[in-house]
Amino acid sequence: MLKELNKRVIVVHWKRFASTDIDVFSSLKGFCDSYPTYNYHTLNNYLSKKKVPFENDEIKIERHPLIQKVRRPDLPKVLFWDFDFEKLDWSRSYKTVIERVLDKGNTMDWEEMIRFYGRENVIRALKEDITYLSDMTMETVCKYFQLSKEKLRCYTKKQLHQGHWI
Repeated sequence: MLKELNKRVIVVHWKRFASTDIDVFSSLKGFCDSYPTYNYHTLNNYLSKKKVPFENDEIKIERHPLIQKVRRPDLPKVLFWDFDFEKLDWSRSYKTVIERVLDKGNTMDWEEMIRFYGRENVIRALKEDITYLSDMTMETVCKYFQLSKEKLRCYTKKQLHQGHWI
């Protein structure tokens, strides 16, 4: 039972702030130590017996399981040969991942990237974030996503920084 408790976190939704303002605590005791107006025993009994969130005008408190498995796409390690694959932050490094998969990956890799990030997010990254793709990759991307080159950030950047013609 104790091991099961350690795999949960306390999520506190603050109603007085924006709807997305939350705090996460590793334990209910930690929350109650930080906010002494809330009684640990009362909250623990409420959350344990009723299995529903505690809620009042100020907060909503819930127990959630701790997600221990890192979510990542099923992409070949060889595409990321110059990174520590196990430590790659797939969310923060989305630009690099998308660029690398588009440039070096096959159709199955593209499909997995789209499944992981979502088609709309990949297109948004192409339009706003990805600053380099080879000409051949750009052509393929435009056909695949039905976009014009002018919509791609890497194309507009390339047009702005053209080299000398000699």
